[in-house]
Amino acid sequence: MNSLYGRFGINPESTITEICKRDKYDEITQREKIIMGNKLSNDYYIVSYIGNAGYVRDFDWSPPKNSAVQISAAITAYARIYMYQFTLRDDCYYADTNSIILGKPVSEEYVSSKVLGLLKLECFIKEGIFFAPKCYKLVTEDDQKIIKHKGPAKNYVNADWFNS
Repeated sequence: MNSLYGRFGINPESTITEICKRDKYDEITQREKIIMGNKLSNDYYIVSYIGNAGYVRDFDWSPPKNSAVQISAAITAYARIYMYQFTLRDDCYYADTNSIILGKPVSEEYVSSKVLGLLKLECFIKEGIFFAPKCYKLVTEDDQKIIKHKGPAKNYVNADWFNS
C-alpha cells in the first residue's frame, strides 16, 4: 500500500546535482533546465539541473503518466490525524507516518495484522536509540538489531556509531 500511495505523490521532475568533466557539463547545460553550474577546477564542474523535464531519454527513469498529489496529501493527513492519539501519549518514543514505538501496549481494538487501517504489532523492543526521523537503532526482545538511517551517510552508520 505504501508503494501505491507513493506513486500518486511522485514528482516527475527531480533535482539532480553532479560533479562532471567539461564534455558532460556542456551536454547537460545544452539539454537540461539548469539551476546552477560552476567550475570547480580545471577539469571538473558542478551542475544542478531538473531531470525529466518534459522529455525522457532512453537511459533515464520514465516519469509517471498520471500523478495525483491530492490523493497522497489526503492519505498523509488522515494518517497523521489517526496517529495523533498515539503520539500524544507520554510513552511515545518515536512516530512516523506508518509506524509508532510506544512504551506500553495499545488497546486490542486498534491492533490487527489482517484488518486494513489498524496497527500491526511488529515486535517488542527492549532497547532503542532515537536521533531524528528515520534515524534510530532498536534491539528487539529476541536480540535482533534494527538500524535505520536515511541520508547520504546511510552506509557509514552502524550499531557502534549509535552507541558512541
